[in-house]
Amino acid sequence: MNNNELFNAWINLTKYHDRILKSMDYTLQDQFQLGIKEFYLMYYLVQSEQKKMRLSDLVSKVGLSHSALSRLVTRLEQHRGESLVERQTDAIDKRSVDIFLMKKGEELFNEMQMVINNSLRSQMSEKDIQNIKRLVE
Repeated sequence: MNNNELFNAWINLTKYHDRILKSMDYTLQDQFQLGIKEFYLMYYLVQSEQKKMRLSDLVSKVGLSHSALSRLVTRLEQHRGESLVERQTDAIDKRSVDIFLMKKGEELFNEMQMVINNSLRSQMSEKDIQNIKRLVE
């Protein structure tokens, strides 16, 4: 594969990724009034021990600035009149803030994950799915 073929493959991969990501974001906004960044934050909390993480650790994972992530957490604290996450000052280091995923947040995350899974399966061919699995192995 020459350099141009590799570059063109990379461009096509990023275009494909962006299209799928925008579709997922639209679906989440439409059904849950939450976007892909909120989904990512809840995903990392679900995966973490005790369903909590420091806000500063989530910055790089979610891909937002500290202030933008703090605003996102505020939206999740006030989503449809219910708190999906809770912010607490760390007991030992008063400068640090921990974000906890509440039970309602975990339930909503599971619904969102099911919708995304169904959406991806309906939008991608079996060949696409196998290619993606091969890429990340």
